[in-house]
Amino acid sequence: MDASSYQLFGFDFRENEEQKELITLINVEPNLMPIVFCKGDAGTGKTFAALAAALHLVRAKGSKRKYKNVYYVREPVEIGHRLGYLKGTEEEKYGPYLGPLLDNYNHLMENIKNDQSSPYRAPKKPKDIDEKQPIYDNLPSDIIPLAPEFVRGRSFSDAIIIVDEAQNLTLDELHTLSTRLGNNSKMIILGSPNQIDVPDQTFSNNAFETSYQILKPTGLVGYIELHKPMRSGFVTDFDHKFLEYKLSHHK
Repeated sequence: MDASSYQLFGFDFRENEEQKELITLINVEPNLMPIVFCKGDAGTGKTFAALAAALHLVRAKGSKRKYKNVYYVREPVEIGHRLGYLKGTEEEKYGPYLGPLLDNYNHLMENIKNDQSSPYRAPKKPKDIDEKQPIYDNLPSDIIPLAPEFVRGRSFSDAIIIVDEAQNLTLDELHTLSTRLGNNSKMIILGSPNQIDVPDQTFSNNAFETSYQILKPTGLVGYIELHKPMRSGFVTDFDHKFLEYKLSHHK
């Protein structure tokens, strides 16, 4: 891969070796490596780097364009007390969980909005976020959000599927997701076992880790761990301190 493969939307991902390796794995042909697992501490830029790499492949010009769409899958799990039943359409219910995706997308687009020499196919300038409108309305047409419960029975072709917060998925859900891949499709499974928000799963016993161990013998999955923080350096220390406490008090 040449340098341009790591210089995405005005960001040079060569400066972070871990994110660079994630992007390298995402660029491996899907028939050789259809699934990439990425485990990362809080604030290491898992979603940010994965989204940049995926959009680069979707929006590149001509023969460099590898895929048609990016699907974004995230389990709608709240932190702490559950919100309970939410009124409204599927989009209105799922929309609140897409805030991080929209933040990352607009952060990427902000860098190229005035770049007339952009190498990307029809780059879309980020529009002003209308807080009164569903988050779906603020996303571009080539990023398609999807809740895990609506995946069964579907097949993804010519697409990149980003599965975010995978530490909150069950083994059955990850089993279903991994078997939805059709022709020329790639799945990126992002997880942080430090931050599990569902019962009956732990740092050492969770579906994200188990799924990787199940699929590893096939030789068709990649794996990368991210540790270098993109947020303030103390975030990783805070994350590990909380994890140490939980491990020692919840045996």
